Amino acid sequence: MRSWLKEPLIHFLLAGGLLFAAYAWFHQGEGGDARVVRITAEELGWLKETWARQWHRPPDEREFRNLVNDYLKEVLLALEARELGLDENDTVVRRRLAQKMAFLVQDTASLAEPAETELREFYDVTRAHYRIPARISFTQIFFDTESSARQGLKEIATRRPAELGDRILLERHFEGADEQAVASLFGREFAETVFALEPGSWHGPVESGYGFHLVRIGGRQAARQRPFEEVRTQVREAWQRSRQAEAGERYFAELLKKYDVIVDGGSAAPLATRRETGR
Repeated sequence: MRSWLKEPLIHFLLAGGLLFAAYAWFHQGEGGDARVVRITAEELGWLKETWARQWHRPPDEREFRNLVNDYLKEVLLALEARELGLDENDTVVRRRLAQKMAFLVQDTASLAEPAETELREFYDVTRAHYRIPARISFTQIFFDTESSARQGLKEIATRRPAELGDRILLERHFEGADEQAVASLFGREFAETVFALEPGSWHGPVESGYGFHLVRIGGRQAARQRPFEEVRTQVREAWQRSRQAEAGERYFAELLKKYDVIVDGGSAAPLATRRETGR
C-alpha cells in the first residue's frame, strides 16, 4: 500500500484533481456554457413603436417592462426550441423562413427608383393593362326556344317589349357593361355577338347558355387607352412588382449554383428558375 502511494503518477493525478476542484470552487456560478442574449436599442424602439401603433399612445413604465419581458421570453423559448431541433421538418417554420427571405429580397429590389424613360418604356410594353374596354348598354328579351324568339322578333314592331318573352331571373336592361361582364352572365359567344351588333334596332335570336334572346343596343362607348400621365402611379407600382419578381428569380438562380440539389426518386427533370405557369 505504501509503495503504491509513492508512485509519481498517483501524485500527478491527485494534484490535478485538487487543481480542478479548486478551479470549480472559485468559478462556481459563472456558467461557462451560458450564452449572451442581447436586446438591442433598435429592438426596444420597435417594441415601443408597435405598441404605439396599436394603442395610439406610448407604453408606460409597467407596460414597457412587460413588453420587454414577453419579448425576452419569446427569444429564449425560440433559442431552446432550435437547440432541441423543434424547427426541423416543420412545414410551418420552413415556409415562414422562406417567406421572410423572399420579403427581404423583394424589399431590397423595391429600393430602386425608375428613371422616367424606363417607366415610359415599361408603360409602352404593358399598355394593354391600362386600356379601358368598350362598353355597351342593351336590353334583352329571353325566350325558351329559338322558334318563339323568331316569332317575338316579328311581333315586337306591334307589341310592347314588356309583353314578350319567357320568365327568367335576369335583368332586362344593362347599362355600361363591358364584354367580360356580359360574358360572365351570358357566355362568351353571346358577348362577342352582342358587341358586334349595331345600335338602334332589335336583333336576334342570339343564343346564350339560358336559351335565346332578342337584343337591342341602346348605346356604345368605344375602348380607349389611358395616357401615361393618368396612370403613372399604377405604372410605377407595376414596375416595382416586376422588378421584385425578377430579383427573386435571380436570387433563386444563384441559390441553385450555391447548393448541390439532389432529388430522390430518379427524376431527371431540370430545376427551373422561373415559376411554371402552364402557358
